[in-house]
Amino acid sequence: MTLPANDTRAIDVSIKPSCQHGMPEVIIAPASSYESKAGGVTVSIASDDKSAGLMAAAAENHPLPNKTDAHRKADTVTDVLDSQVDENAIASTTDGYQDSVATTLSTTGQTGDFLTPAMRLKRRIDETKDLIVCPGVYDGFSARIALSVGFDTLYMTGAGTTASKLGMADLGIAQLHDMVEHADMIANLDPKQGCLIADMDTGYGGPITINQAVKQYARANVAGFHIEDQVMTKRCGHLSGKKVVTLDVYLSRIRAAKAAKDNARSDIVLIARTDANQQLGYEECIVRLRAARALGADVGLLEGFKSKEQARQAVVDLAPWPLLLNVVENGHSPLITVDEAKEMGFRIMIFSFAALAPAYSAIRQAYEKLKREGVTGIEGTGISPRGIFEVCGLKQAMEVDTAAGGEDFKGGV
Repeated sequence: MTLPANDTRAIDVSIKPSCQHGMPEVIIAPASSYESKAGGVTVSIASDDKSAGLMAAAAENHPLPNKTDAHRKADTVTDVLDSQVDENAIASTTDGYQDSVATTLSTTGQTGDFLTPAMRLKRRIDETKDLIVCPGVYDGFSARIALSVGFDTLYMTGAGTTASKLGMADLGIAQLHDMVEHADMIANLDPKQGCLIADMDTGYGGPITINQAVKQYARANVAGFHIEDQVMTKRCGHLSGKKVVTLDVYLSRIRAAKAAKDNARSDIVLIARTDANQQLGYEECIVRLRAARALGADVGLLEGFKSKEQARQAVVDLAPWPLLLNVVENGHSPLITVDEAKEMGFRIMIFSFAALAPAYSAIRQAYEKLKREGVTGIEGTGISPRGIFEVCGLKQAMEVDTAAGGEDFKGGV
């Protein structure tokens, strides 16, 4: 990452003084207790006195102290940034020193490569009237296909993650580590272009666990997440027998998520979801979502509408707050099309089973044919290994190798 000398964007940087090998660690985070210009870039420092002194020296083009020869990578602030932070760098620590989460460098009132996925999603919600349509994806391959078709915002379904990653039904079995690992992989397939909204279920525990969950999602480059009011032994929103926690417990989850987001200085979009319609009715859902809105949730999600009229009324009752609509074909809610949702006034629309259901159908059909006839039926379809790999970034991988001077692909593939 290189910024031109005339670039006026402010890079917020802090220093962690005690690091391995005696090399200060550059962490991007909004703060401003020291400012200096190095190479035309304004650098703001947030740290203790020792750290500020280290960065001040670097900002004036003096070498950073205490570097070993093996780690003498940079002598100026811009060199440190060039050598240690790539365009989609994520600052993360786990020792409690630095809670700030920076998914990429931020800008002031500008757009372009420096906008994080979370920033892009937040601005699109706040500054446009778009209906953001998100196909459900359950793994890296389905996400790659969605991106290749032209979708710029994807939804990582918890049901799909549980089925594909664990081979289990959506009964609250997937835990935080399962979901973060999956979200991290999907969100970073193409973070310059794509945004990922991810299921966070119930938050996987109390406020302390929710705090960690939000920070880990933000570090993973997730653009938005929804957190719900089902009990910990939850189930898919389109199964019967759902139970929800009390309003107080639900709001404690929203508070914890909002506080974590704020403490991390993250733009990640907080979507408050309620599943109370099945057990407690529509009016209770509106009470819960209004309370979540008052606590600072960015978007609302009422799961399990019983009619199209109820969906339309929710938009009216919660206006002008943006609402997300979850469409699950053959689920417990009526099918609402993209055009209908746009006319109703929804702002985000997710199709949770858009990949999982067709994949099940196609895979089962191929396996049954193989069982019966000894062939899969793929022959003659034009689907080749190379064609699949091209969807999965084959060309880009070859370009990386060639640009670095590699010779592995001189003869093609």
